[in-house]
Amino acid sequence: MNNERGITLVELLATLTIFSLIIGVVYSLFSFSQANWTHTKGVTQSESSVQELQIVLTRELASPVSLTFQGNELRFEGQNGSFYILSLNGQQLSLSKGEDDFSNTSLLHTFSLPVQRMTLQNKNDSAISTLSEGMGYLTIYYNREGLKTVNNQIKFPISLYQPD
Repeated sequence: MNNERGITLVELLATLTIFSLIIGVVYSLFSFSQANWTHTKGVTQSESSVQELQIVLTRELASPVSLTFQGNELRFEGQNGSFYILSLNGQQLSLSKGEDDFSNTSLLHTFSLPVQRMTLQNKNDSAISTLSEGMGYLTIYYNREGLKTVNNQIKFPISLYQPD
């Protein structure tokens, strides 16, 4: 009678190979899930920031009386007599409001969207510094985060208030 105790070398190698394959598959699934989560989180944060920007600027830029763009600042006067400055410092976009003029303003809102630049354009898409009549666009160029950073833009139509 043959008395066998333990496992043979072939059985041990087969077990290690199968275990290594299982660990490799689990690691690949985990890595893919983590990358997918990172991408989804970045896209969700970017889209949430874009939506926030759209809500605030659509409300504040509704039919301004006057509008001037210089450097990294957009200055405009609302119909209610308030003065606003939309400024870009680095990649940080902020909106300030003043009651009497542009010199004494207080911070109204800071946006978390990483903005690259902004431009003011007329209806023919030519860059302008002052919108004196009719319609124009404020274009904000930003980065959408995720697995890869994607350059995007958002256009805000602006129609100056024309009293009757």
